Amino acid sequence: MSRVSSPCSRDGRCVVFAALLAATACQGPAKSQTPEIALIADPAKPAGAYLEVRHVDAWVSPAGDREGPVQVFAVRDDGTVQSEPVAGKYSRVGDAIHFTPLYPFDSGRSYEVRVAADPSASAAALQQRVAMPRPPAKPATFVTHVYPTGDVVPENQLRMYIEFSAPMGRRPGLDYVTLLDEQGRQVVDPFLPVDGELWNSDHTRFTVFFDPGRQKRGILPNREMGASLVAGRKYTLRISREWLDGNGQPLRETFERPFVTGPADRSPLDLASWKVTAPRQGTRDPLTVVFPESLDHGLLMRAVGVRRDGVAVVGHVEVDAHETRWTMTPEAPWQPGRYEVIALGILEDLAGNRIGRAFEIVGKDDRGEDDAAVTAIPFRLVDPSG
Repeated sequence: MSRVSSPCSRDGRCVVFAALLAATACQGPAKSQTPEIALIADPAKPAGAYLEVRHVDAWVSPAGDREGPVQVFAVRDDGTVQSEPVAGKYSRVGDAIHFTPLYPFDSGRSYEVRVAADPSASAAALQQRVAMPRPPAKPATFVTHVYPTGDVVPENQLRMYIEFSAPMGRRPGLDYVTLLDEQGRQVVDPFLPVDGELWNSDHTRFTVFFDPGRQKRGILPNREMGASLVAGRKYTLRISREWLDGNGQPLRETFERPFVTGPADRSPLDLASWKVTAPRQGTRDPLTVVFPESLDHGLLMRAVGVRRDGVAVVGHVEVDAHETRWTMTPEAPWQPGRYEVIALGILEDLAGNRIGRAFEIVGKDDRGEDDAAVTAIPFRLVDPSG
């Protein structure tokens, strides 16, 4: 006997699939509805889906990771059931019990759901297998960019961004990212393990932090292990194809990003060295700002902007030339007014240096005090009449 629920409920959640395996024990006189089991996709949840067991009003409500009347077991490839329940959180919602796994359900894998007998003896114990849909036959997701894009990065490089062509899954990303030295050997613990993965909102960009404890001179990790990167050497950032995307599929291929390490950069940003090329009044020509060094790509996209008479100008921003050039094309033609290029205090170069402040300041670790600062560079539009 099998059942497929309606595709979507009113709140937009989609029931993926549920297949009834077997009902055990004898049915007694029905006093309440038989429990219904469904696996529901919900992108708003960290795990991307949850299990719902409906019509369990007679059961004791579970709390936290206590199983109560419901247990969930993974089914192995040979069809046998694992002995330990899947880890996760249980909650009571009306007459239903919700189970959210600690890690996302694997696409294509079956899970056995066991519901204990109704304490009022109106319904027997129940077993049912559910599964997420199998992913497409061919892997489709791939790495599109790794920032910074330049061939040379400073020895005290702080972070890298990995961008994907489609949303990725929610398993820990650093399990699939390695740093190799010139001989192809894996560098030991170069990255900072961060609680809560550093993803953008749609899970297409992952941030990798080099351990600042190893990048800063004179502190314990640096003294014991040395810097993660050494000037003058070649490295390769490798992203394994085993990293699963949002459909549970591996990447199309392993991606490698070679680069060379240059001298450390310990100088604050100096806006006096920025070159602003103003557009012509009355046109939608782009405004261009060129920097003397590569800046942090992720921060450039949100920490640099334009104001006209104190009001933000809306437009399309692009960053290129190895993150040394920022351009903005306005939505509407440039009008007369007092213009400024503005830079927020969070803006950094590749080594984490900020405007007027170097990253490596011994004894000062709180860098949040200048986040809200705004630095402005005034400019005039070009008069098209000459």
